[in-house]
Amino acid sequence: MKNQEKYIFIIANCTWYIFNFRIDLLEKINKKGYKIILISAKDKYLVKISKYLFKFERLFLVRGSENPLFEIITLVRIFYLYIKYKPILVHNFTIKPCIYSSFIARILKTEKVINHITGLGPSFFSNRIKIELINKILKPIYRYSFNNDNALNIFHNIFDRDTFIDKNFTTKRKTYIIEGSGVDPNYFKENKVKKYFNKKIQLLFPARIIKEKGFLELIDACNQLWLEDYEFTLNIAGGIDKHNKSSLNKNNLKKIIENKNINFIGKSNHMLAVYRNIDIVVLPSWREGLSKSLLESASMSLPIITTDVPGCNNIIKNGYSGILVPIRDKINLKKAIEKYLKDPTLALNYGKNARNCVIEKFSLEKINNEILNIYDELINKK
Repeated sequence: MKNQEKYIFIIANCTWYIFNFRIDLLEKINKKGYKIILISAKDKYLVKISKYLFKFERLFLVRGSENPLFEIITLVRIFYLYIKYKPILVHNFTIKPCIYSSFIARILKTEKVINHITGLGPSFFSNRIKIELINKILKPIYRYSFNNDNALNIFHNIFDRDTFIDKNFTTKRKTYIIEGSGVDPNYFKENKVKKYFNKKIQLLFPARIIKEKGFLELIDACNQLWLEDYEFTLNIAGGIDKHNKSSLNKNNLKKIIENKNINFIGKSNHMLAVYRNIDIVVLPSWREGLSKSLLESASMSLPIITTDVPGCNNIIKNGYSGILVPIRDKINLKKAIEKYLKDPTLALNYGKNARNCVIEKFSLEKINNEILNIYDELINKK
């Protein structure tokens, strides 16, 4: 069938990811005349992106699962869909779909596969015995999947790429660095002058409520500042990730958010409105692929405090466009917040510099064009 020549697979762990990070890319792919088949676990966000899809195929992928039966079902399902559609190009997002899809692609000798590795996460380097055992088992599978002449591997930062190269999962010539999923600076922009001291300062933690995002260090730092009579509200815009191994106990979380100085917003699909009421953004994450929330915050000219780790220090330059603190360091985190509270002019200047960096390096248009250039290069390659 002729229309089969236009099929492009987009494979991800959930439709939420596509809606939040890749919806503009879907629109651009459509404009090029390709037919997108999205293969993903189903959630409520499917309806929000369905107009860009030629077809949706459900993937029985359970995030955070270590159950071998679920993984086998996922592999068989992907194998079947490759046979059924014979795509001209496959674009895999997030680590599990990348492993499974590219593994099947190599077995079937499918050409033109892109693995988009959006982040490795602390579990990739975990010392847990169970995770270490799983990683040893997965090592030859990683090599088979990623070290393939028909596959290109996109990373959000050099550190993640070099980790894969050091482990012999891929080679430099098979990799690209594309820094994040991009942000639209014409949408995420601040259109009013912030007036510090005229109101209670608003801090924002824009992430899932898990230990790996530095949530507990932030709570400790804020508690110390409140004890010293600093007045500010900590806003938490993130949901509870039950599938994550570092998720907080419900009882512990309840005690934290009952604090009168904490405003629990929860998971929000309207972050622009959230950012407009914020003065300072704090994300002390242990590690990121390339933080979307930091890109959005920087685009809004917001003063940022984050950790000196890959995926955060790619966006923020310490002492110019924000403040970087060491990982899991609540003392320096407290000092950084205190610095902004005492010197709002410095905070505002850092915010302006952050927006300029976003426009130069991380605009949605720039990032999506880089991806589509790879598409054209692969599809037109004989």
